[in-house]
Amino acid sequence: YRVYEYYLFVEIRGIASEDWQQVKTIYQLGIDTGLATFETAPPETYDDWITKLDLDNTFVAEENSSILGWITLSKVSNRCVYEGVGEISIYIHPEHKRKKVGVHLYSHLEENAKEKGYWTIQAQLFTDNTASKSFFENMGFRQVGIREKIGKLNNEWIDNYLYEKNFN
Repeated sequence: YRVYEYYLFVEIRGIASEDWQQVKTIYQLGIDTGLATFETAPPETYDDWITKLDLDNTFVAEENSSILGWITLSKVSNRCVYEGVGEISIYIHPEHKRKKVGVHLYSHLEENAKEKGYWTIQAQLFTDNTASKSFFENMGFRQVGIREKIGKLNNEWIDNYLYEKNFN
């Protein structure tokens, strides 16, 4: 899957273990914003990171051997009634935001997820993360609620929006 946009040539492909250092750096940059996740550090190793992910739905955007961003799906439950529901994570390197990298990653993920039997993708995001809110709304997600005081970061309670997109 290749995308030509403005001056950007981006290849969307499945993740490989060799991508881990660049993916980990992008993850850390997202963590450093204080708006992206309750995590305070990325996992140490690629193997630790992928244990919770659906590798058939984990992709990177690459240009000239440089990872610009990544996207993953993880199952929300082991119960069979939820087998087609995944939770999305997407991180774009700050130098490549607002260049449609996220749009291309998401579009590829959605197409692939449908082929793999997903019927719903959900996203949880901090209520202070206005950029992610806009992104998911532009991708056709709808807000289904606010989860108040769902977790603590730096000893402060954080509220999360819960967004979803159904394919049926």
